[in-house]
Amino acid sequence: MARKKAEPEEDNPLRWLTTYGDVVTLLMAFFVMLYAISQVDQQKFLLFVSGLQDPFGNPASVEGLLTDGNGIVGSAQSIENLDSGAFAGVALLDGLPDINEDATEQNGANKDEGAADGNNGEDEPRAIETTSELQEVRASLEEALAQAGFGDAVEFVIDERGLTIAVATDKVLFASGSSEFGDKGRDIVGVIAPTLREFSNDILVEGHTDTVPLNHEGYDNWNLSSDRALAVLKLLVNEFGIEPTRLAATGFGEFRPKADNATPEGRATNRRVELVIVAIQGSRNG
Repeated sequence: MARKKAEPEEDNPLRWLTTYGDVVTLLMAFFVMLYAISQVDQQKFLLFVSGLQDPFGNPASVEGLLTDGNGIVGSAQSIENLDSGAFAGVALLDGLPDINEDATEQNGANKDEGAADGNNGEDEPRAIETTSELQEVRASLEEALAQAGFGDAVEFVIDERGLTIAVATDKVLFASGSSEFGDKGRDIVGVIAPTLREFSNDILVEGHTDTVPLNHEGYDNWNLSSDRALAVLKLLVNEFGIEPTRLAATGFGEFRPKADNATPEGRATNRRVELVIVAIQGSRNG
């Protein structure tokens, strides 16, 4: 019996869709690859390549990659051409510089430089904020003034403003009725100034007089008190190195007495210059 001849398969008009689908898939994969390459961090890539130099004898990190190329990854550059910001990211391979260690070494070097300059790497003078700190300043000044023989010429008050150093003017700071320093005036300011340099608080220089009027053709107690305060301020700045941004001078004339102007003793007490060390956060929190 003769075998039955197989019928020929019918031609499928949609067979091209299989090839088309493969081509579309490959194109999509190709463009995804291009996009991925275009997003490569060039600095990290060069760091990675430099790590392959030793084990594989790869000179790329020295000679450059794709020299003069115009490919999609951009023109290559050698590791030596990277700026300092190239290593700001996380190191990819062992043996690359550790940023934290470099920062620690740099800080140590700065401290050493500070010590060499004579300031031992310390910060700026601290601010006095508490009553206990103000008391320490007062004790330091009392000791220095006593050693210099001026202990009886100065009074101290700690209040809400800070520490007030009241210095008698007559026969101590100034000649009578004058803003010119007397024989002891510069010396007593010189005893106080070193302690004032140890902290950063503002300092108010305030001049005061008694009620006895001056007869200087319009030059009155307002002028005298202001000129005396300004003279002390300029002496602190020009001869003792106090920062001028910390200082202010004010004259109150006869209008803020400490004692009764009816007696010679009271008037002598009222003739004074006060240096107020202003407390940063008030003097009652210590």
